[in-house]
Amino acid sequence: MVFRALARLRHGRAVHTVGRTFEATLTCTGTAGSGFALFDRPGTHPALVRLSRGAGLPRGWPDVLGVAVRVPDLDLLVSTSLGRAPLARQIPFLRRAVPTTYTSIASYRTRDGRRLLGVLPASAPARFLVATATRLGPWRVAGRIDLGEPLPAEADARLAFDPLMTSVPGVVADGLLWRWRATAYRQSRAGRRLGDREPVRG
Repeated sequence: MVFRALARLRHGRAVHTVGRTFEATLTCTGTAGSGFALFDRPGTHPALVRLSRGAGLPRGWPDVLGVAVRVPDLDLLVSTSLGRAPLARQIPFLRRAVPTTYTSIASYRTRDGRRLLGVLPASAPARFLVATATRLGPWRVAGRIDLGEPLPAEADARLAFDPLMTSVPGVVADGLLWRWRATAYRQSRAGRRLGDREPVRG
């Protein structure tokens, strides 16, 4: 019930209330064994990317920053972590600057085994690299995301990203942390409905 109440109080989102959504392009390089069929095939796909602050602390303060990515049939959510090294990937960490290391914290069960998802800084200011890794293995870059124009504020407010509602075969968000997140997302959606702000996909 905590997340439900927070969603009602915080404009329809329990966490990551402060942010901005951008139109974007995902370019996949065709990295076999990434665990995600979308990344395994070269191609370009339209995407939506939301950059946000987890606790909604004032600008300039450190916060657990987040990147939510919507690509065909799949929502992905990553948060700032302690670092890229294996033992640091699953520890959330407060950051100030948007260009930094983001990881899924909890791993996905895929056709190639369990994989963590990473969104890493690139040389261009409006570009991120997308990578996957096993728990102890190195990051393998699978593509890049290029940000475009921001969505209008009203459209941004209506979006509800939920990585647990994926319809991609062979990609399952499971495990203890994902189950905890499932409760948070479910209560947040209920809070949105009570606040007359229905989540929409698109």
